[in-house]
Amino acid sequence: MDKIKTASALTLILFINFIFSVKYLSRITPYYLLFSFVIVAFYCVLWKYQMQLKNILFKFKYLDVWLVIGFIIISSFVFIKIPPESLNVDRWSVISSFWESYFSGDYVYYAKSFDGNQPGPMPFYFFMALPFYWMGELGYYSISGIIIFLLVMKYSSVSLQNQYFYLLTLFSFTFMLWEVICRSNLFLNGSLILLSIIYLFQSLKDKKSNRFLWNGLFIGLMLSTRNVFIIPYIITFLFALKQNKISIKNTFIIGLIAIITFGATFIPFIYNHFNDFKKMNPFIIQSNFLMPTKYSLLCVLFSTLTFFTLRKKSDVYFYSGFLLFITIITYFVYHIIENNFHETFFNSGADISYFILCIPFLLYFIIERESTDFPKSN
Repeated sequence: MDKIKTASALTLILFINFIFSVKYLSRITPYYLLFSFVIVAFYCVLWKYQMQLKNILFKFKYLDVWLVIGFIIISSFVFIKIPPESLNVDRWSVISSFWESYFSGDYVYYAKSFDGNQPGPMPFYFFMALPFYWMGELGYYSISGIIIFLLVMKYSSVSLQNQYFYLLTLFSFTFMLWEVICRSNLFLNGSLILLSIIYLFQSLKDKKSNRFLWNGLFIGLMLSTRNVFIIPYIITFLFALKQNKISIKNTFIIGLIAIITFGATFIPFIYNHFNDFKKMNPFIIQSNFLMPTKYSLLCVLFSTLTFFTLRKKSDVYFYSGFLLFITIITYFVYHIIENNFHETFFNSGADISYFILCIPFLLYFIIERESTDFPKSN
């Protein structure tokens, strides 16, 4: 069963990379389908011979550090050569317009990007981006996602071979290159949720006295990025309850702290703007422009069914990635029905970048399943 899940996780990752290749290669060559299939074939070969490659990579000391430094240097050059204003992706502009409105004393959820989109994410998403907004280059906000994922692997004591191999592979994925060039941050968002779940499991294992407070704060802040992340948390607590790793009482305590923390992140932005908040807020924006609330709730309810399939901790990561994928597919199918496939896919009637949200979970599941194949890193 684990082999089937691993193959499924890999298939979903390659599928996401494939659709990114198809969409963006179609803008530069009529042979985009051929090249996209060649890219998929390349990764299939890479996975087949990964043991040999890992053994070669292991010979290089501090390769992970050098890879990250090299990636940052190359990305910095790209940021200079490709200004965000020249791209059709406005995620960076949503952040900029949000903070410009705030510092001007205006209500932030009335702000609009250069493409006319309003800010859909929750408040803490923008708090995390603030240092990079002040820096003047939100591309480094995108790069931090890779650094967080590397820290996740190190925190989990993933073998050096796996760290090197998957970091190098991650750098080469089409969706990752798109993420950095377009100053997107979806991989970062997913990686932080993943980190919070790993931290929760570790703190439950260590039985630290202050674990409820810190986990509640961490989860509350992470929920104040994108509401779709309620799905991984539902799966996480269902597993913890099923395996008697946490009591209902302690789940309630963490949940209460998380809700209070979540609500507190809104205070700086709705202060003196409460009537505006009732008219326009991220819940309204997401239900109006992404997918109707009833379909979103259906996906959330569907995640509760994983209670019957959760047997191991690794299942939490697999089903989190899988259910996020199903949610984005539902969003995509909804827009295809409303419009058509060409308008939805090639003309960006729906945003395929949301598929990146599930990548950290699926990739970590694969890594976690292989973590016993090599010696642990120091």
